[in-house]
Amino acid sequence: MIEKENTAIDYRLLVIDDEVEVTKTLFRQFRKKYDVYTATNGEDALDIMEKNDIQVIISDQRMPGMTGVDFFARIKEKYPDSLKLILTGYSDIEAVVGAINDGQVFRYITKPWIPDELESIIKEAFDKYELITKNKRLMRSLELANVNLEEKVKDRTKKLEELNKMKNRYVGIVAHDLRSPIGTAQSFSELLMDEYDEYPKEEQLQFINIINERCTYSMNLINDFLDISKIESGTFDLKISKQDYIKFVKKVLSHFEVLAKNKKQILNFNSASSELFCNFDKNKIEQVCSNLISNAIKYSPHKTEITINVSVEKNLIITKVTDQGQGIPKDELEGIFNPFETTSVIGTYNEKSTGLGLAIVKKIIDAHRGHVKVESKVGVGSCFSFSFENKL
Repeated sequence: MIEKENTAIDYRLLVIDDEVEVTKTLFRQFRKKYDVYTATNGEDALDIMEKNDIQVIISDQRMPGMTGVDFFARIKEKYPDSLKLILTGYSDIEAVVGAINDGQVFRYITKPWIPDELESIIKEAFDKYELITKNKRLMRSLELANVNLEEKVKDRTKKLEELNKMKNRYVGIVAHDLRSPIGTAQSFSELLMDEYDEYPKEEQLQFINIINERCTYSMNLINDFLDISKIESGTFDLKISKQDYIKFVKKVLSHFEVLAKNKKQILNFNSASSELFCNFDKNKIEQVCSNLISNAIKYSPHKTEITINVSVEKNLIITKVTDQGQGIPKDELEGIFNPFETTSVIGTYNEKSTGLGLAIVKKIIDAHRGHVKVESKVGVGSCFSFSFENKL
């Protein structure tokens, strides 16, 4: 026989006794405080345990088929948190004490029981169950927190290791790239200092030009390194202002007229509109344009054309720098915007690249929430383009 009092109470008590009057008595005593289930044998009780989250069980010891201790032994592994109480006579005390020592029974109550005492024991059992479950939840939370903390520590450690590797790589590359030009400048300056009168004026000027060119390259490398260091460290701030972008690009382009003229190159500018006002960081976008235009001049042969085109598509301002240069091999395009990535393409005057310019271009455009890309074909030329939103 199975009985259950339908209540909304969360505390669930299972009473097991082969004497129906005992189950009815205990049902009546506890139904107002707990959600009470009753069973007259161990098999029915097991069925109740399967279907309900029972927190406290009170069972008679002497029952046909399965004793109270036997029942608790059956459910010990599957329901370890349930608090188990046993009703027993003095003749079964030894078996019950053994079950208590084995961790199967929380408390025992001798028959006949005192109702107030039994009520106090049942309450103590529910309090104990609540304490156990709270402690388990706390332990799970702590374990989860520890796992999350360990993952965060691993992630941070990995990032720090990557940053340290990148820093060492940067330092190593910069030191390597600076050694050669500085060494060259030093050698020629020593020649001038030690044997100045032995060289004709033309050779002296040639030495000075070499020294100046090597110093310029070194200064550019240092400036690029400082720029990318600021970007990587998070100290890179944009100073956004409203500008006429068409006028701005034309002005930047004018700075390269002499350089292009020396190689008999033609600089073209195309735009569908005569003015285009938008918000951007003037100095940073000038750095982007200057890098792309100077690269186009550097890697393009004499008597070729370089075209700068500005267009608007939807809400994007798109700037393209197209040259008729050597082009870049397809397998070298993927990492072209990574720091210190250089291609096999050599400047037409053997100009050297720091390997940082395009990386800085990408970082600046990323900061403007824009995109930068390249299309290139060997023997035909390259087209570098960048875009950002026209926000006013």
